[in-house]
Amino acid sequence: MRNYKGFPDESLVISVDAAAKLVENSGVVFIDTRNYWEYVKGHIPGAFNLELYAFHWVDTSEDGLGAFSKQMQMLFGSLGIIEKTLVIFYQNNSGYDAARGVWLLNFLGHNNSKLLDGGLNLWRRKGLATRTEDPRPRKKSNFKGTLNESVVITKEVMSSKLKEKSLQLIDVRNVGEFDGTFRRASKAGHIPGSINLEWKAVLRKDGTLKDVRQLRKLYSALEKNRETATYCQSGYRAAHTWLVLKLLGFDNVRNYLGSWYEWGNASNSAATK
Repeated sequence: MRNYKGFPDESLVISVDAAAKLVENSGVVFIDTRNYWEYVKGHIPGAFNLELYAFHWVDTSEDGLGAFSKQMQMLFGSLGIIEKTLVIFYQNNSGYDAARGVWLLNFLGHNNSKLLDGGLNLWRRKGLATRTEDPRPRKKSNFKGTLNESVVITKEVMSSKLKEKSLQLIDVRNVGEFDGTFRRASKAGHIPGSINLEWKAVLRKDGTLKDVRQLRKLYSALEKNRETATYCQSGYRAAHTWLVLKLLGFDNVRNYLGSWYEWGNASNSAATK
């Protein structure tokens, strides 16, 4: 059977039709990553609200990543997630908050999470049920993730690899951020050697992901077998591009969690306009 949308690796995405069959499954947790005021107006039955955009982190030192992983372990443990739990993240469309959730669990060594393609908008267009009440809490788990260094890159490591010219670096922000027109840190511009491929180009007008043929065309300038890193302002949009590249079969791709917020505010980091 052909993979969903032709993706070489479909493990990080799920269709609305497939997800709808899992709503009553006790081994599946749906996480709505939107604001709570949106969530209470209607969400997938049984879904928990976790506004992931509230959990910024920009310190990619060894201590910083350790502290971040502990915080995230407590967060997901509060939802009763265990090793075998399938976690489906969604928002209104196939956006970066949901992708951030998928990346986060992979970062913590939990390799059983998916982005709901089309999100709640497509769910509603298909006439599927929604609810307004909060679900009953799940029993908390002792979620103990093992840091997966293959999906994250630190400022220190990236600086070294850029000097060696061994890294393919993608800036997924908009053109104004990339060229320095919009300043969002003490420095403006972009990390030297990076190329600008805005994250949202992968979405169709209806908020769903484009298919494999369209996405390969978008990323035709990239070398699939080369070590790749993505970054944005604070690692959310970068997580989305990380996910899309994984769907396309890029095995060695990492998200620079600190992104421009860390790099552009560091006194010893170079920037290019």
